[in-house]
Amino acid sequence: MNREYDVIVVGAGPGGSTTARFCAQAGLRTLLIEKDRLPRDKPCGGCLSLKSVRLIEFDLTPVIENTIFGVKFTYRLKDPVLIRSNNPIGYMVMRERFDQFLVERALEEGTALIEGEKVIKVAEKDEGVEVQLARGRRFLCDYVVGADGPESLVARSFAPSPPRGIGWGIAVESKIPFESVMDFPKEQQALIHLDFGGVPNGYGWVFPKREGLSIGIGGMFQ
Repeated sequence: MNREYDVIVVGAGPGGSTTARFCAQAGLRTLLIEKDRLPRDKPCGGCLSLKSVRLIEFDLTPVIENTIFGVKFTYRLKDPVLIRSNNPIGYMVMRERFDQFLVERALEEGTALIEGEKVIKVAEKDEGVEVQLARGRRFLCDYVVGADGPESLVARSFAPSPPRGIGWGIAVESKIPFESVMDFPKEQQALIHLDFGGVPNGYGWVFPKREGLSIGIGGMFQ
């Protein structure tokens, strides 16, 4: 089998596509593999910190939905604590647009993309690392990057974790247009709202976007 790529990145979320872009910029033959068809959505509030924006290293204006200047914390929707800033503390994005935007930047640098096909096996060989896809295709590379989420096949292939208590991470999100919200003051549209105490080992959120609210909960359950 010929070694077609120096690096194969499994998972085209923000971490995977950014890693692929940096590898391609460095002159490495890079393949990015995503099991879903792009663009695709994720249950995620879509808030970027200033640090994450700086790490991406290019202009995100085309996909920024809103600029955030403060946070409101509550406990079971009571006892609000409000923190405001005169400067931006974060930016809102829609994950389907944001993730697609990052993938396109990686492709511009020379990354190859396979989408809509799942990686089913990753194995070390004498000649490199072999990556096998669900439809039978196999690729050989020098390095493989596992950016395929909390149940990473790549991670389990190289470092099987010992048995431990099983916990389930659950997130539910809904997008609600502003015209469907009875009372959401305009000044609140520059704030994110985080509520604790109602979800085990997690929180609820209200994140204002350009045309509506992202409302969700996420937590860990035994």
